Amino acid sequence: MPKVFKKTKPELTKDESDNDPVRTLLEWKAPSRPYRKKDFSYYRTIAIIVVLLIFISIIAKEFLLIGALLAFSFVTYVLGFVPPEDIEFKISTQGVTIGDTFYFWDDLDSFWFSEKEGKAILNVLTRLRFPAQLMILIGQLTKDEVRNIVARYLPYQEIAPKSLVDTWAESLQRHFPLEKTSVSKK
Repeated sequence: MPKVFKKTKPELTKDESDNDPVRTLLEWKAPSRPYRKKDFSYYRTIAIIVVLLIFISIIAKEFLLIGALLAFSFVTYVLGFVPPEDIEFKISTQGVTIGDTFYFWDDLDSFWFSEKEGKAILNVLTRLRFPAQLMILIGQLTKDEVRNIVARYLPYQEIAPKSLVDTWAESLQRHFPLEKTSVSKK
């Protein structure tokens, strides 16, 4: 008659606990997008640009473009006026969860950190067509906390990759700001 051994669960070491099939490593709540309340000059500048483009579109008889410009201005107004809601973010042994959407580590490529509107952002490049990049606000967590966990699964890029469009957008923002820039008083 074969002997039956009762299996007991031994204490897991650090290396063995990483092989746990599904385990939440980090969990936090943060706004869904970077947000800063815009001042009146921002909305006025957007309105002037849109009105000028609409006049040009009327002259060129591009009525579909007028509709697109009005839709763009409405979205810009809403995103600048309505603060974002807080959503839950999770990093687990299988991937990243943003709200109700889950991304497996196999679908993600690399990561880096950036800052926008004074908030630290974890940027994750994906292998998917859409979304090509995830922008995750890290809230009250530190960059080192997040980097130590995500670096187990994805390569870290110290210098953020920039496309030609990113370079153009930064140049436009620098040379043609939509808001008054604050001048420090001495």
